Amino acid sequence: GLCPALDRKVELFFHGNLKDYLQHVKAYTNNPVIVEEAERMKTCVDSNLTEEDKTHITNVIERIKASPYC
Repeated sequence: GLCPALDRKVELFFHGNLKDYLQHVKAYTNNPVIVEEAERMKTCVDSNLTEEDKTHITNVIERIKASPYC
């Protein structure tokens, strides 16, 4: 499966709010370029993907995590 930090990041990326996602990113880096890019990507996902899209993505990730090969 995914390591807990990455699992949490994915959850926040698709289902969390921008503030919580960026707080999580900042816990692992203080590089302003990375934080700025994380903000840009999260904003893009939130404005372009529907809740249904996000649910489908989450379901795929859950299948990968449940795989005996992961």
